[in-house]
Amino acid sequence: CSPTCTHFYCRLTCTRPSPPSPSPAPQFDCNAGYAKWQSGWSPQKKAWCCEHVGKGCTPSGDPYDCDAGYANWQAGWSAQ
Repeated sequence: CSPTCTHFYCRLTCTRPSPPSPSPAPQFDCNAGYAKWQSGWSPQKKAWCCEHVGKGCTPSGDPYDCDAGYANWQAGWSAQ
């Protein structure tokens, strides 16, 4: 607010802030089909839901535990 004064009186002038703009609608409904997200969601939905709501994230890193069965690796590990 800022005052505007004349010789006889002062008037306080205030401006209201603009209301916040609404958030954009979510690109995907991350609750829909969540029970079967691994096979039912598109790669785009998985990526969006993982980034925005933390659902549908695939584990990162090596899918194999190289310490498990190391003592018997020749007989126990597959060629893959």
